[in-house]
Amino acid sequence: MGGYGGASGRVKDKCYYDTGGHKVKDQNAVAVGEYYIKQGKYVVFLKQIPDENRADMSVEGVHVEVKGMSSPNPGQVAKNIKKGFIQVDADNKRYPKETHRSGVVVILSEYKTLEEAQRIVKAGYDEAVRKGYVTGSVKLLHDGKMYNIT
Repeated sequence: MGGYGGASGRVKDKCYYDTGGHKVKDQNAVAVGEYYIKQGKYVVFLKQIPDENRADMSVEGVHVEVKGMSSPNPGQVAKNIKKGFIQVDADNKRYPKETHRSGVVVILSEYKTLEEAQRIVKAGYDEAVRKGYVTGSVKLLHDGKMYNIT
């Protein structure tokens, strides 16, 4: 339940369902999930459990957490990267160690320009690296295009 292939699109009432059979309400997660689906990737929106850290989705077996960002403060970006990897890494603990993969935190840009987004997110990423928060890849989705920050 909750898996979507490259050609499937939305289901039932024009929404996506998670692995628990609930409608996905996080529009940031939907936007990033749809980006991956359009790339032909298999996306599963993960059931969110209150008081538990969970990634937003699994993209072909890789846990992905989405953080919408518009803050001009690189320190806030670093904090969101830290929180994102806490969520991604918590999902790894649900599976045997030999199956663990590095996760991904996607910063969904709400910045006005690509240049502004890249400058602020890169500064936040650099801070997150210095503080030891980064345990996988960090990507930026801006204006429908994905950019590697790492």
